[in-house]
Amino acid sequence: MMQNKADELLKSIGKLVKNVRSETMDQSELGKRVGVSRTTISSIERGIGVNSKSLFNVVSFLDLADLIQAAVNERAELIEANRSRKARNNREELSNDF
Repeated sequence: MMQNKADELLKSIGKLVKNVRSETMDQSELGKRVGVSRTTISSIERGIGVNSKSLFNVVSFLDLADLIQAAVNERAELIEANRSRKARNNREELSNDF
């Protein structure tokens, strides 16, 4: 099941990359600008796994990294907030008997 979600994510990112890239350049040009092959760009656009650094370089070059970073940050903040609340709730209450 995890693999399906990963595949879906790769395909979604690939579709986004293709749509943004195709507005201004072809795969070869993007590959040259980012320092990867046209084949790597094609793989990304088809949702085929590539080296994560290559994927992030392409996403960054196309100004898409902020979208992904915002989602990651939002989730991280939510997790941190939940941890903080749990930590406060688990404190042992002290007796008022002195």
